[in-house]
Amino acid sequence: MKPVIQATNLNKFYAKQQVLSGVNFTAQSGEIIGVVGTNGAGKSTLLKSLLGLTRVEGDIEVCGLNPREAHDKLMEKVSFIADTATLPKWITAAQLFEYTAATHPNFNLELAEAFLAKTKIKANQKVKTMSKGMVTQLHLALVIAIDSELLVLDEPTIGLDVIRRKSFYNSLLEDYFDDNNTIIITTHQIEEVENILTRAVFIDDGKIVLDMNIEDIPQRFAQIKVQPACQPQLEALKPIYQTKAIDGLVYFFDGFNPEQLTEFGEYKTPSLSDIFVALLEKQAVEVNHV
Repeated sequence: MKPVIQATNLNKFYAKQQVLSGVNFTAQSGEIIGVVGTNGAGKSTLLKSLLGLTRVEGDIEVCGLNPREAHDKLMEKVSFIADTATLPKWITAAQLFEYTAATHPNFNLELAEAFLAKTKIKANQKVKTMSKGMVTQLHLALVIAIDSELLVLDEPTIGLDVIRRKSFYNSLLEDYFDDNNTIIITTHQIEEVENILTRAVFIDDGKIVLDMNIEDIPQRFAQIKVQPACQPQLEALKPIYQTKAIDGLVYFFDGFNPEQLTEFGEYKTPSLSDIFVALLEKQAVEVNHV
């Protein structure tokens, strides 16, 4: 099957700073991909390059199109929600739907109105009177009604409380996502999307440091908590990262022998956020030793 996204050897400079360095990125239909990185790591630049919003060196094809050469055509197949996205303050929900129906060939007004009916937003309510959560729901109504091939979410839940964040992702899965769609999410809140992702991509200093299917993570990464007396034996197994816990030390391994670890107790699969921290700490140590 042809990838929804095929990006090869992407490089981008701002002045003399390289913000993307040899990045390769693909996405297939039916994937939910989390792109994780610290501020300035290059994740937003990567998203902009995929949407044709910034020029980069390298080859990119999204939904069978060149994002720069066929941007308007691409936007008929792609939806984009960003924390920085704004809607006109004076417009009502009904007016926004009418405008989108007149300008977007794939917009389904009935779907948008049906989703809106499940929220507290009134059709004649203006954006300026809506809460942050309501505006996010309004964006989501547009996404669901367009049913685009690709949905790109750049920090979509910043400013929402825990309940609203969970509601957002539940609605995304129930009302939008299926095997014909692809979702790319960037977020600082890794924990809130970990259970819905099919793939994780970590980016640091403009480079991809991990690109892995979620189902494969337990076979590659492990963590184990031990007493300080076991420190020499664990360090001999070459962990990528260690940290202190209240009642011992925690070691993280990238590639491991189950038989060796079980000698010291029960090991488990780390969370995505712990793997992210461990890999970045490992990168920092390697850079400092160059």
